[in-house]
Amino acid sequence: MKTATFGLAAILAAGSAGTCWAQDLKATQKFTDTEIGFEAGSAYSNLTLTITGPNGLQATAASKTGAPAIDLRQLGKLDDGTYHYQLTASTEEKVPVRNSLDNGRGSRTAATQKGVATSGQFQVKGGAIIKADPAAREETGRKP
Repeated sequence: MKTATFGLAAILAAGSAGTCWAQDLKATQKFTDTEIGFEAGSAYSNLTLTITGPNGLQATAASKTGAPAIDLRQLGKLDDGTYHYQLTASTEEKVPVRNSLDNGRGSRTAATQKGVATSGQFQVKGGAIIKADPAAREETGRKP
């Protein structure tokens, strides 16, 4: 019994560690039929948007200030399916550097900017992004 309990606790701990602790980037989606973009505000810098999709599709855009956008039309014909995005950025907040490696390049940095991220997915059908219906999402799982 103790082994089973310990095993279950280990699985739950690993599962909760899998939820990304850096998922605190506050950005508003600005999706059109073919463009993925965000409004992130001025609190962030060094933003990178990465999109992956069916058949090995991968696209990345970066910006020092302001959230980057990717126009899917520029990637050629898009396959229908599920696409994933990740938006990463830096904040002004400083966090301690845990690596005390002396790489021979002078003084060590005591702190670095905190990294934050957000991610999600969207669907493409017929070469266009399908807009999610918020009303349909709210009703899911509710019994009449």
